[in-house]
Amino acid sequence: MSPEELREKLFEMEDVNYRIFHLKTCPQAQHVIGVRLPEQRKLAKEIIKSGSYWQFIDNNTPHHYEEVLITGLIIATAPMGLQERLDHIIWFLPFINNWAVCDTFCNSFKIKAPDLATYWQFISQLTTNTEEYTLRFVFVMILCHFIQADYLNRIFQLLDSIQSEKYYVEMAKAWLVAELFTKFPRETLDYLSHDQLSTFAHNKAIQKACESRRISTEDKQHLRTFKL
Repeated sequence: MSPEELREKLFEMEDVNYRIFHLKTCPQAQHVIGVRLPEQRKLAKEIIKSGSYWQFIDNNTPHHYEEVLITGLIIATAPMGLQERLDHIIWFLPFINNWAVCDTFCNSFKIKAPDLATYWQFISQLTTNTEEYTLRFVFVMILCHFIQADYLNRIFQLLDSIQSEKYYVEMAKAWLVAELFTKFPRETLDYLSHDQLSTFAHNKAIQKACESRRISTEDKQHLRTFKL
């Protein structure tokens, strides 16, 4: 399937009501046709199964929201070598301009344990970037794939080292800290006692953790004492 053929299929599947709904949840999305995520995943799999996904990527300059997301799904899931995938990620990052594409992209990777160190090194190199959604990509990738004891101290260091006032970066940091608390409450409380997060991210992390059903009432009460 060529990029042009994909666009034709997407417009055939256009759902105006869904487009209106989606834009309410993700107002930053641009050029939305109105195709639900499960259908986009099916199209990405179809392109991958055809065996010509690399030609699709090479000939593709995604414009519509769904074209961008489907391209990301292909990059995240197609059977390619690790370095090839990392190269495609670098190419793809500038196309991410909303949280929905970013988060779906990050969540679609199936990273094998032996490759975690390489991915960590890769995302660590992105931390000097100032683009909002590239930095969000860093934190959401950590959230999806690195919440484990071996990476805990490095995650806390990274949270403190990246300073950004961009809203979707701050929200990603808060979300990550809240998730860390569900698995490592003692270590995360220790971090919150001296973190370098903005007041917004610090308090938002506590709020999001307290909204979780995975945290006891007692822990929530204790956590609220850390609010600034």
